[in-house]
Amino acid sequence: MCQIPSICKMQDFILRGPIMSPPASGWKIVVLPESAQHLRSVWAAHPSRPKNAKAAWLSMLEFLAANGIKGNKITDEVKLISVEQWCSPDPWRCKGFNKGKPKAVLPWARERWEWANGLLSDGAEDPGALLAVIKDDLTARINGPEGCILCAAHWSVVLMEHPVPSSPTLQQARHWLVDIHNETREGKSPVPFATVAAKFNWTTPV
Repeated sequence: MCQIPSICKMQDFILRGPIMSPPASGWKIVVLPESAQHLRSVWAAHPSRPKNAKAAWLSMLEFLAANGIKGNKITDEVKLISVEQWCSPDPWRCKGFNKGKPKAVLPWARERWEWANGLLSDGAEDPGALLAVIKDDLTARINGPEGCILCAAHWSVVLMEHPVPSSPTLQQARHWLVDIHNETREGKSPVPFATVAAKFNWTTPV
């Protein structure tokens, strides 16, 4: 019998897969609720190494409670974040994943992606530094007041699976940006690289 009410309420999904085989992202929940974003660096260094979903939930909830953040709303946010993190890379693992999940509306998304594509125009210098600026800008917005918790969790997982390349050429930087955008366009068809290149007048660097 479950002795922790806040954890018991979370077990309304089934996580499939081999026993003792963690999801691609690992069990530790990597994204904090919006109200706990000021604790990101502390949580990143927290020596939590949970062995299953329940341990992962309990670890984060105890950490948040120790920092004065608790309640049903926080419990629900942690549930959404964790399920998104574990299920997004491998949807087959999670029975009912995305069922009834609301579509996020990010009013700034189109403008910021076009801004990012514009930074990588012909003649752009130090594309690696530009990608870092783009990643930091989008991360701050996704985690900010006009972001969304599920989007932040998905973004974190996508970045873990597709890290910013080290010292990329301009063309490599462009391909990474297009690929990462397509990864985050949930429910939408991928946009071919050639289509983006034509729209922003990208030419093949000499």
